[in-house]
Amino acid sequence: MRYLLLIFLCFQAFANTKTVFLVEKGDEKHVGLKLEGQKDFKYLTFGSQWHLYPTISSDGNLVAYSKGDDENNLRLTLHDLRTGNLNALTSPGFVIHPMFCNSGKTIFFSLRDGNSQKIGYINHKKSNQINYINEDLESFFPVPFQNCERIVYQRKNNGIREIVLMDLKKDKKEVIAKGMAPALSKDEKYIAFTSDIDGSFDIYIYDRFSKQTMQVTNDSGKEYSPQFDRLGNLLFTSDKHEEDMFAIYKRNNGELTQTNAQNEVVQLDQNISFYAPRTSGKGVYTLRNLDSMTGTARSSFGAITHKGKVYVMGGHQGPEHTYPPESFTGDVHVYDIKRDFWKKLAPRPSLAHGYQLAAWDNYIYAFGGFAYDENNSPKWKSLNIVERYDIEKDEWQFVGYMPRRRSSNVVVQLDHLVYLIGGWDSTPRFDGDKDGYFHDKIDLYSLKTGRWYVLKAKLPKKRRAFNHFVKNGMVYLLGGISEGGSHFSLSRDFTQFDPVTRGFKEMPKLPFGTFAPASGAIGDFGYLFGGMFKTGQFNYEYVPHIYEFDFNKSKWSHTGRYLKEYKGFSQVVDLQGCLGILGGHSYDGQTDEPVKTFEKFCLGRN
Repeated sequence: MRYLLLIFLCFQAFANTKTVFLVEKGDEKHVGLKLEGQKDFKYLTFGSQWHLYPTISSDGNLVAYSKGDDENNLRLTLHDLRTGNLNALTSPGFVIHPMFCNSGKTIFFSLRDGNSQKIGYINHKKSNQINYINEDLESFFPVPFQNCERIVYQRKNNGIREIVLMDLKKDKKEVIAKGMAPALSKDEKYIAFTSDIDGSFDIYIYDRFSKQTMQVTNDSGKEYSPQFDRLGNLLFTSDKHEEDMFAIYKRNNGELTQTNAQNEVVQLDQNISFYAPRTSGKGVYTLRNLDSMTGTARSSFGAITHKGKVYVMGGHQGPEHTYPPESFTGDVHVYDIKRDFWKKLAPRPSLAHGYQLAAWDNYIYAFGGFAYDENNSPKWKSLNIVERYDIEKDEWQFVGYMPRRRSSNVVVQLDHLVYLIGGWDSTPRFDGDKDGYFHDKIDLYSLKTGRWYVLKAKLPKKRRAFNHFVKNGMVYLLGGISEGGSHFSLSRDFTQFDPVTRGFKEMPKLPFGTFAPASGAIGDFGYLFGGMFKTGQFNYEYVPHIYEFDFNKSKWSHTGRYLKEYKGFSQVVDLQGCLGILGGHSYDGQTDEPVKTFEKFCLGRN
């Protein structure tokens, strides 16, 4: 037993991603585990019992599978790779097809209840109570979205196997295809499945935004059990090398639409059948919750780390894109990083959101913002004032005026110099003006002298509601919307600004157009947190995705890891080499309101 535990701990070592799959050799049915970059797999399970349909959590720490003596005595089993502990979550029965959501806390699965096969789920962090989805037909292969509020699954309807996309909160179902064994891409955009057309079992992919379906494989063998890895590559099993003996293959992301493209062999053995691969995200990252933000939940606030503390100022309260007086707040709170503790401070005199902060000596500076104005139509304006918070006196002071009214911009601090880039003057130029004026001018403020300068360099494309991070003295601007664009015009622009040469350079486009993302950098990587997908001409949805930009490879990719909520308008602060993701606006639970979540994201153990 001690030897097995050591194996488990070795498996947990800092692998980028892990893949689990079913290994069948004769009558034996076990779980195999393969670490990224390794040629050979290791057995995770042993003994004479069956171990079926493994799945793995996004962080790579937990594996769930069905375990038992035969198909009528299977129990959903949770296997912790960090400790080797096994935990049976259900009574014996026909329990199969587990899949994780909610950062590994919740498991969906298929189980036989009487004469019917149903889909249930358990939040194993709370109890082993089984809840069921509202489906009367026999159902299999549940694949939940990360917030557990939507799932894709297979059901049997009058002998026909259907792929169903279901919104659990709204109890709304949509049949998207005829097929079996669905899988969801890490970005939750694509649904893969197997379909039998004229006796040929091939893999197809459905784009849930365009609602288009494309065929991926066209081989003589039977292709089953598709699964996407974090890079968007498609794994699947096929018996094309030997009938009814399955191997695992991979189709590269860039060749998904080429039905005759070459498939890379991932796992093949003449005497062993491999089936149902499932992949984790990058295990080199840790993500955990800190003490939630105190006070009323808000988004679009200012946030900064200074002298071991995080300051959060102002923000928007209540439903999205509604701006009554009470939606603007001046609340200020400070978080002590060492003590993991929040405290309320003196409020900013100007109630506003959509502004950012700078810190110098014993002061926190707030620049402009988006505020309420009863005399305007619409009843809003942008501010042109600078106020600063005195940390020692717990009071605010008026500093002066900015060269122009500005909000929804970024504030970049490099030593004592503060750059105000982009954004807009939202103040209506005439009754009913919702467009305002977008800025391309860059204002520079010296925290030492209190003087303003206007740079000759201008932002190449006017934009607001974007974000930034700094790496090696360079400023990187991400996403937003441009002048003349609506809230549905989401930008993929990723732009470098050199404060020395005052030059701009376009970097590889973001993975998706996004409005109000959060971003930060650690080491050789930049990160994009949350934001939103455009799902239709006039529709979008918030997302929980964490993407990384590898500066060495100059390439964006999904980490396979997720924020706690689907959200935008969050803020990122430095946490002693890690990043803190604060608040934001979310629709989770069919709500329309900000959240208080404070998550700590690290490269490595922390």
